[in-house]
Amino acid sequence: MLLPGLAQAQFKFAPGTYELANGAKGTASLKLVLAAGGSPTMVVGVKNGREHKFRSNEITAFTIDGHRFVQAANFRFRSGDDAGFQDPAILEIVETGKVELFYYYYQVTMGPNFLAHVKLHVLRKPGTNTFFAYNPGRSPGFDSKLAPGTFVAALFPADPVLQRKFATNGISLAQLPAAVHAYNQGVRFTP
Repeated sequence: MLLPGLAQAQFKFAPGTYELANGAKGTASLKLVLAAGGSPTMVVGVKNGREHKFRSNEITAFTIDGHRFVQAANFRFRSGDDAGFQDPAILEIVETGKVELFYYYYQVTMGPNFLAHVKLHVLRKPGTNTFFAYNPGRSPGFDSKLAPGTFVAALFPADPVLQRKFATNGISLAQLPAAVHAYNQGVRFTP
Protein backbone atom coordinates (compact mmCIF):
# COMPACT_ATOMS: atom_id res chain seq x y z
CA MET A 1 0.00 0.00 0.00
CA LEU A 2 2.02 2.90 -1.20
CA LEU A 3 0.73 6.34 -0.43
CA PRO A 4 -0.97 8.15 -3.29
CA GLY A 5 1.07 10.80 -5.10
CA LEU A 6 -0.72 13.68 -3.40
CA ALA A 7 0.22 12.40 0.06
CA GLN A 8 3.89 12.09 -0.88
CA ALA A 9 4.37 15.86 -0.46
CA GLN A 10 4.73 15.43 3.30
CA PHE A 11 7.68 13.07 2.85
CA LYS A 12 9.83 15.42 0.75
CA PHE A 13 11.32 18.70 1.89
CA ALA A 14 8.80 21.47 1.35
CA PRO A 15 8.12 24.88 2.90
CA GLY A 16 6.72 24.58 6.39
CA THR A 17 6.09 26.13 9.76
CA TYR A 18 6.52 24.60 13.21
CA GLU A 19 5.72 25.14 16.86
CA LEU A 20 7.91 23.46 19.44
CA ALA A 21 6.93 22.20 22.90
CA ASN A 22 9.03 25.00 24.43
CA GLY A 23 6.87 27.62 22.63
CA ALA A 24 9.37 28.49 19.89
CA LYS A 25 7.93 28.95 16.39
CA GLY A 26 9.63 29.12 13.03
CA THR A 27 9.72 28.38 9.34
CA ALA A 28 11.92 25.88 7.51
CA SER A 29 11.90 23.27 4.80
CA LEU A 30 10.31 20.28 6.54
CA LYS A 31 9.54 16.65 5.86
CA LEU A 32 8.01 13.77 7.81
CA VAL A 33 10.26 10.74 8.29
CA LEU A 34 8.40 7.61 9.39
CA ALA A 35 9.76 5.25 12.03
CA ALA A 36 12.26 2.73 10.70
CA GLY A 37 15.46 0.99 11.70
CA GLY A 38 15.07 1.66 15.42
CA SER A 39 14.34 5.39 15.00
CA PRO A 40 10.91 6.88 15.80
CA THR A 41 8.82 9.00 13.46
CA MET A 42 10.41 12.45 13.26
CA VAL A 43 10.11 15.79 11.52
CA VAL A 44 13.30 16.86 9.77
CA GLY A 45 13.86 20.54 9.11
CA VAL A 46 16.45 22.40 7.07
CA LYS A 47 17.04 26.09 7.64
CA ASN A 48 20.07 28.08 6.45
CA GLY A 49 21.65 24.84 5.26
CA ARG A 50 21.50 23.22 8.71
CA GLU A 51 19.45 20.09 9.34
CA HIS A 52 17.60 19.46 12.60
CA LYS A 53 15.54 16.45 13.64
CA PHE A 54 12.51 16.92 15.90
CA ARG A 55 11.02 13.99 17.79
CA SER A 56 7.26 14.09 18.16
CA ASN A 57 7.52 15.07 21.84
CA GLU A 58 9.51 18.18 20.81
CA ILE A 59 7.19 19.48 18.08
CA THR A 60 3.53 20.13 18.92
CA ALA A 61 2.22 21.34 15.57
CA PHE A 62 3.59 21.94 12.09
CA THR A 63 2.67 22.36 8.45
CA ILE A 64 4.37 20.94 5.38
CA ASP A 65 3.32 22.32 2.01
CA GLY A 66 -0.13 23.24 3.39
CA HIS A 67 -0.69 19.91 5.20
CA ARG A 68 -1.32 20.50 8.94
CA PHE A 69 -0.07 18.10 11.63
CA VAL A 70 -0.42 17.76 15.41
CA GLN A 71 0.97 15.42 18.03
CA ALA A 72 -1.34 13.00 19.85
CA ALA A 73 -0.29 11.54 23.19
CA ASN A 74 -1.48 8.08 24.28
CA PHE A 75 -2.41 7.14 20.72
CA ARG A 76 -3.59 3.51 20.87
CA PHE A 77 -3.31 2.73 17.14
CA ARG A 78 0.48 2.82 16.82
CA SER A 79 1.36 0.32 14.13
CA GLY A 80 4.18 -1.04 12.03
CA ASP A 81 7.68 0.22 12.76
CA ASP A 82 6.15 2.95 14.99
CA ALA A 83 4.55 0.47 17.42
CA GLY A 84 7.47 0.17 19.83
CA PHE A 85 7.86 3.88 20.60
CA GLN A 86 6.24 5.84 23.42
CA ASP A 87 6.56 9.32 21.87
CA PRO A 88 3.31 11.04 20.89
CA ALA A 89 2.01 10.04 17.46
CA ILE A 90 2.00 12.56 14.63
CA LEU A 91 -1.35 12.99 12.87
CA GLU A 92 -2.29 14.98 9.78
CA ILE A 93 -5.40 17.12 10.27
CA VAL A 94 -7.88 16.47 7.44
CA GLU A 95 -11.21 17.80 8.76
CA THR A 96 -12.29 19.73 11.85
CA GLY A 97 -15.77 20.41 13.19
CA LYS A 98 -18.29 18.28 15.11
CA VAL A 99 -16.21 15.28 14.04
CA GLU A 100 -12.47 15.51 13.40
CA LEU A 101 -10.68 13.37 10.81
CA PHE A 102 -6.95 12.69 10.85
CA TYR A 103 -4.50 10.54 8.90
CA TYR A 104 -1.95 8.50 10.84
CA TYR A 105 1.00 7.49 8.67
CA TYR A 106 3.21 4.55 9.50
CA GLN A 107 5.60 2.19 7.77
CA VAL A 108 5.66 -1.61 7.79
CA THR A 109 8.51 -3.84 6.68
CA MET A 110 6.88 -6.28 4.23
CA GLY A 111 9.96 -8.27 3.26
CA PRO A 112 13.69 -7.92 2.88
CA ASN A 113 13.44 -5.18 0.25
CA PHE A 114 9.97 -3.66 0.61
CA LEU A 115 8.50 -1.09 2.96
CA ALA A 116 4.79 -0.32 2.86
CA HIS A 117 3.71 3.23 3.68
CA VAL A 118 0.24 3.07 5.23
CA LYS A 119 -2.33 5.78 5.89
CA LEU A 120 -4.80 4.93 8.67
CA HIS A 121 -7.94 7.08 8.97
CA VAL A 122 -8.78 8.06 12.56
CA LEU A 123 -11.64 10.15 13.91
CA ARG A 124 -12.60 11.74 17.21
CA LYS A 125 -14.96 14.19 18.86
CA PRO A 126 -13.25 17.58 19.37
CA GLY A 127 -11.80 18.12 22.81
CA THR A 128 -11.38 14.41 23.55
CA ASN A 129 -8.30 12.17 23.50
CA THR A 130 -10.19 9.09 22.26
CA PHE A 131 -9.56 8.27 18.62
CA PHE A 132 -11.44 5.71 16.54
CA ALA A 133 -9.84 4.08 13.50
CA TYR A 134 -11.99 3.53 10.44
CA ASN A 135 -10.56 0.61 8.53
CA PRO A 136 -13.07 -1.20 6.30
CA GLY A 137 -10.29 -2.92 4.39
CA ARG A 138 -6.98 -4.35 5.51
CA SER A 139 -4.00 -2.23 6.49
CA PRO A 140 -0.62 -3.95 6.86
CA GLY A 141 0.64 -3.99 10.43
CA PHE A 142 -2.73 -2.92 11.90
CA ASP A 143 -5.11 -5.14 13.86
CA SER A 144 -8.55 -4.40 12.37
CA LYS A 145 -10.18 -5.81 15.53
CA LEU A 146 -9.21 -2.50 17.13
CA ALA A 147 -11.43 -0.62 14.68
CA PRO A 148 -15.07 -1.79 14.55
CA GLY A 149 -17.26 0.49 12.42
CA THR A 150 -19.85 0.64 15.21
CA PHE A 151 -17.45 2.77 17.30
CA VAL A 152 -17.09 5.25 14.44
CA ALA A 153 -20.86 5.26 13.84
CA ALA A 154 -21.45 6.62 17.35
CA LEU A 155 -19.61 9.82 16.35
CA PHE A 156 -22.48 10.73 14.00
CA PRO A 157 -25.63 10.78 16.21
CA ALA A 158 -27.50 13.33 14.06
CA ASP A 159 -27.48 11.11 10.95
CA PRO A 160 -28.90 7.57 11.46
CA VAL A 161 -28.39 6.67 7.77
CA LEU A 162 -24.72 7.59 7.95
CA GLN A 163 -24.42 5.69 11.24
CA ARG A 164 -25.71 2.51 9.53
CA LYS A 165 -23.23 2.99 6.67
CA PHE A 166 -20.34 3.25 9.12
CA ALA A 167 -21.54 0.33 11.24
CA THR A 168 -21.48 -1.90 8.13
CA ASN A 169 -18.26 -0.40 6.72
CA GLY A 170 -20.37 1.06 3.91
CA ILE A 171 -18.30 4.24 3.54
CA SER A 172 -15.12 3.72 1.54
CA LEU A 173 -11.88 5.37 2.59
CA ALA A 174 -12.09 7.51 -0.55
CA GLN A 175 -15.57 8.72 0.52
CA LEU A 176 -14.65 9.30 4.17
CA PRO A 177 -13.30 12.89 4.00
CA ALA A 178 -16.36 14.06 2.02
CA ALA A 179 -18.77 12.25 4.38
CA VAL A 180 -17.19 13.81 7.47
CA HIS A 181 -17.08 17.25 5.84
CA ALA A 182 -20.76 17.00 4.83
CA TYR A 183 -21.75 15.94 8.34
CA ASN A 184 -19.83 18.86 9.83
CA GLN A 185 -21.66 21.20 7.42
CA GLY A 186 -25.07 19.90 8.55
CA VAL A 187 -25.78 17.81 5.42
CA ARG A 188 -27.56 14.54 6.26
CA PHE A 189 -28.08 11.35 4.26
CA THR A 190 -31.66 10.48 3.33
CA PRO A 191 -32.94 6.90 3.45
